[in-house]
Amino acid sequence: MDLTRRHVLTAASATAASLAGGVLLSGCGHHDTSSAQQSPLALTVAAKSPWMANQVALTSDGTMFLGLPRFPGHETTPSVARRSSDGTVAPFPGNAWNEWAPGDSGRDSFVYVNSVHVFADDSVWCVDQGGLRPDASPKELSTPKPGAQKIVRLDARNGTVLDVLRFDDDILPTGAQMNDLRVHGTTVYITDSGLGALIIHDTATGRTLRRLAGRAQMLGTQSPTPTPTTASPSNGGTANKHRTPKSDMIEVSADGTWLYWSTPDGPVRRVRTSVVRDTSLSDGEVAAQVEHVADIPLCGGCALDTRGNLYLSDIDHHRILLLSPAGKRTVLASEAGLISPDGSFIDGDRRLYVPAPQTRLTKLFGHAKDLTSKPFLIYSLRLPDTFDGIRLGDAVTGG
Repeated sequence: MDLTRRHVLTAASATAASLAGGVLLSGCGHHDTSSAQQSPLALTVAAKSPWMANQVALTSDGTMFLGLPRFPGHETTPSVARRSSDGTVAPFPGNAWNEWAPGDSGRDSFVYVNSVHVFADDSVWCVDQGGLRPDASPKELSTPKPGAQKIVRLDARNGTVLDVLRFDDDILPTGAQMNDLRVHGTTVYITDSGLGALIIHDTATGRTLRRLAGRAQMLGTQSPTPTPTTASPSNGGTANKHRTPKSDMIEVSADGTWLYWSTPDGPVRRVRTSVVRDTSLSDGEVAAQVEHVADIPLCGGCALDTRGNLYLSDIDHHRILLLSPAGKRTVLASEAGLISPDGSFIDGDRRLYVPAPQTRLTKLFGHAKDLTSKPFLIYSLRLPDTFDGIRLGDAVTGG
């Protein structure tokens, strides 16, 4: 069902209870202040993919879904895949949705899937940017054709398309790129990493709001620098073409009170959902209520648990950082194979999953050749009740 809308959300209640245990890490500096008293936990390989996988999500019965971006050098991919009980990974839903090719409209197929997530209803939500990366592809392939940029919700059992969300130019102007999403109740929260903005869509009313577009709170700083010894023009490489996304990672607290987001290079910020959904407030008034949560190192993805702990995929150090509501920062896990860790996920059994897509080993970052190796790994670990004195929570499902 096509749910295109031009309008804005009706005003939400101006009062909401504060998140118990919400993340508040403003005391954490951008420099590395990690001082784990407990040794990092071991990661195990939970799945292997023949395609680059930067997103992972699981249903309540443990069925795993992967997001497979058409990164430079990895354009031949079905975009979304499901892992079978025997460990094999196959295109999902396994029809024309997985068969886009240059020149296709992309309206009813996946072009560049940047996020895959599962919420309380166990359906599979896919964010399709509708065009290939503008920092690596010609304009004719990086500019979404009409209707190609979309959110697709699929039945996890049979692949039936349950909903397709498409937005008009007032919500997705030229240059906008939907990046990631979280759902709480009937509200869908989306980051625009192309121009920098928040998009809020109410599935009950079909009305949509674009917030904080181009504001400082939505913008990144600079692109990460590739390793000079392997990626410099002097030894056969090229200039680093990667452009750091603007607003990227996004989370909603378990009770729906707080909306968190960050660019890959930070900082993490938050605002009350009642504020960002209040149409009586201007963007300037909303911006005035945005809170600085924490400065972070360069991160590819995150997860949030029901106790307000943030789990961050630290790209440069091949590890998972744990940031507690009280402001404590510690290394939860470290693994040399965790190359370019990205969009993580906590399942109903309190297991954290983190993909290692190896994106920084691609030619986009200036390497003379693609240095990635197959298979692409998905790591996991079971969350203990406590770690380094921090009480850990359960999965946030948006229910």
